[in-house]
Amino acid sequence: MRPARSLIAALALALPMAAAQAQGSPWSAATSTGPYFMGAVGSSGYDSDCNEWDDCNSAHANGGKFAAGWRFGVFGLEAAYVDYGRARLRPTDERLQLRSLGASAVWHLNFGPHMAGLLRTGVAHVQHRRTFDGEHSTLSATLGLALLANLAPQVAVEVGWDFTGSEGRSSGSVVAGMVSAGLRIAF
Repeated sequence: MRPARSLIAALALALPMAAAQAQGSPWSAATSTGPYFMGAVGSSGYDSDCNEWDDCNSAHANGGKFAAGWRFGVFGLEAAYVDYGRARLRPTDERLQLRSLGASAVWHLNFGPHMAGLLRTGVAHVQHRRTFDGEHSTLSATLGLALLANLAPQVAVEVGWDFTGSEGRSSGSVVAGMVSAGLRIAF
């Protein structure tokens, strides 16, 4: 988990430098309209077995995200596959994994010609897999925040946070959040 945090911290520190370097480019992946693809890796946190009477069990894993979308100015639409990773729950040694495939509306807030902030809201088909509970699928809301900064005219780095939840077949509820960093390529 430490390598993922180090990668995210390094990319977050590189954002202002990348934006300054890209200012000379006539075209910006962070603020342009049209289609794009994005891939990222990150660190996930799970909170499971939550109810009113006791605390959640927390676990961590490494995950990844792939998305394709179309930006129409301030608004956009995006389809994304997010694998929150496979975590080990303590003290039981159970394995837990959430994967989601969904669609989101994306709002872009331009911070300049080469930087933008994103807000994603949507719905996803979430596959919930847990030891001793099997596999179960639910429809769940998703939420995401991100920051984009140009590295090159058609390439931007994206540092983001994605969040969703699920319900097991006979186990309790699960919420998952992933902090990730990756590349976005615009066309």
